[in-house]
Amino acid sequence: MRERIASGAYHHKMHEEPLTGGNTHAAISRVGDTVRRPTGPWTPGTHALLRHLERKGFDGSPRVLGIDDENREVLTFIPGEMVYPDHVHLVTTNEGLTEVARLVRRFHDAVSDFDPSPYQWSDRGSSGDPSGEIICHNDLAPWNLLHTPEDRFVFIDWDLAAPGSRAWDLAWALLTFIPLMPGEEVDDPAVGHRLAMFRDAYGPAFIDPRVIDVAGARCRREAHLIATLGERGEPPYDRLLAEGHLDIWSRAADHVQRHGDRWKNALT
Repeated sequence: MRERIASGAYHHKMHEEPLTGGNTHAAISRVGDTVRRPTGPWTPGTHALLRHLERKGFDGSPRVLGIDDENREVLTFIPGEMVYPDHVHLVTTNEGLTEVARLVRRFHDAVSDFDPSPYQWSDRGSSGDPSGEIICHNDLAPWNLLHTPEDRFVFIDWDLAAPGSRAWDLAWALLTFIPLMPGEEVDDPAVGHRLAMFRDAYGPAFIDPRVIDVAGARCRREAHLIATLGERGEPPYDRLLAEGHLDIWSRAADHVQRHGDRWKNALT
């Protein structure tokens, strides 16, 4: 049984180290070779998803070990360095972007036969479509990407996973890995080149140019969440609102709309 892992006595022997860098949870800790994270209504579904990926041989996600006696989920700790903010160079190269696109495709292929219907999912990153074609990670971004000593990439923070479309998941990946955000030091020809490279590595048959419209919708959705939930004082959106993230995603939506036609051409 992996469902219940004692932590009380274990903590007397092992140091608990807070882990930083995420936007959704503050109370994440490393204990030995495990990671302890808060649970929620989404946890049974997230664990079923991660175990499905393990059975499929997908190596781009952590493994589930169970729940500890403080009702925290227990995941494998994966040594490595977070790509964002200090190692973004790992995905700005042609090779790095290609590897990310292939990893996203392998994830989407691995979950193509996963049944999400028995579970409750988070609505914080989803499109709100329960009949989606796949389970989306919903936050495929450099801040959730780990680079291991074995020179492979692993996506972490699966709490926002929920049913959706490939386009919904891909749109966020394009926004953050190309990137399609305003103010980034990427000129227009380079953006088109990286979009085409991502398309070819993921599989042209699975990326419709209209994914750019979905990217704009994702920006507007994120801005809406920050505005409404932040005003209510719900963490972490209250902090994101105070830090100016509403303006970031509002400007991103305008940026995508302004350049969208050129970017669609790069995906044809």
